[in-house]
Amino acid sequence: MPKVVMVVNSDYRYDARVQKEAAALGMAGYSITVFSLAMDVRREQNVMGVRVLNPTTGRMAWFPYKLSYLKAYWQIIRALLREKADVWHGHDLDMLPFVFIAAKLKGGKLVYDSHELWHGYDWPGRGGRRGLLRRLLWQGWLWLEKALAKHCHLIITVNESCAREIARILGVRPPLALRNCVDPAESAGPAGSLRGALGLGHNELLVVYTGKLQKGRGLENLFKAWAGLPADRHLAIIGQGPLEGSLRDFALSAGLKNVYFLPPVNALELPGYIRGATLGVVLIEDTDQSKRYSLPNKLLEFIAAGVPVLASKLPEISRLVDEYQVGVLADPGDSANIRKSMSELLDDAEKLHFLRLNTLKARMSLTWRKEAGLLISEYSKITCGGKQEQSPLA
Repeated sequence: MPKVVMVVNSDYRYDARVQKEAAALGMAGYSITVFSLAMDVRREQNVMGVRVLNPTTGRMAWFPYKLSYLKAYWQIIRALLREKADVWHGHDLDMLPFVFIAAKLKGGKLVYDSHELWHGYDWPGRGGRRGLLRRLLWQGWLWLEKALAKHCHLIITVNESCAREIARILGVRPPLALRNCVDPAESAGPAGSLRGALGLGHNELLVVYTGKLQKGRGLENLFKAWAGLPADRHLAIIGQGPLEGSLRDFALSAGLKNVYFLPPVNALELPGYIRGATLGVVLIEDTDQSKRYSLPNKLLEFIAAGVPVLASKLPEISRLVDEYQVGVLADPGDSANIRKSMSELLDDAEKLHFLRLNTLKARMSLTWRKEAGLLISEYSKITCGGKQEQSPLA
């Protein structure tokens, strides 16, 4: 049984993409171990047949850069070198050096799974910090990505636009575009249903946002837009994040009616939970190239739930929305445009019905089952022969 070791700087238990990839490979006959560096449980766990552990004694930052992280570096490398693997699979740029070292020293194939378009990502500006040291450090990370990518047997990313840009920037063949599709939700799961949790009837208009409450998601303008809508509509915000306090304060000061804040729901249960909502909101802002070419999980989760969307006019998002006719587009930076688009759609029962029928059709095509087949096919080439078998690390 071929063994795969994945490394990710997130909590595996709440990382839908990594969970789905690990489960798909496990079902295909691979033995999967995941180093989950943000998991707060230190003991080894079995999560639905996947061995999951965190070898560090403290949380490591995203793109760690302080000398204090050297201890965590050593703990990760030492733990990896105790493993044996046929494939070392690094999720995102900050994990790529670790799996490269493991593949170089222990042997095996190297897989780089880029969830972002890093050369278009404004890491130095995150949190308002744009110091020279951070800019130089980020250039070092981008140089490292370009150098190590040429040693990878397989590169994976999240959509066709990102695949084209990664191939162009890194000078590699086009990566596998593996979208974060979700299999259709036919019924509510253990989390129950959102309408049930709010005590809303089937015919009441319910708009939903899911995900982190942070800047770049159009949330401030969504709340400004909501202030101009009739009071018979309901807005559910599912998630947590740094904007929660200010959003609650705005809702209170503006006297917004029927706005509900709910805690996050497990990603695998989310489509069943939001099934039956009237409209999903996906207002990603064009803050950098990585966001411009993004295809957000929440968009695919709404489709899996059969929920039409109000979405951003960004390339990958608008391409999917237009191709399948599953929603309407709006400018996330313009609250008046959001209000107009949302109001017109919520007032048009016939169009809502049309979009919902299209969404129910689209979710039968945009499934994780199909995407998983692509992943397994590419894995078989690097583990069982084929033109990719020769190791660039040799």
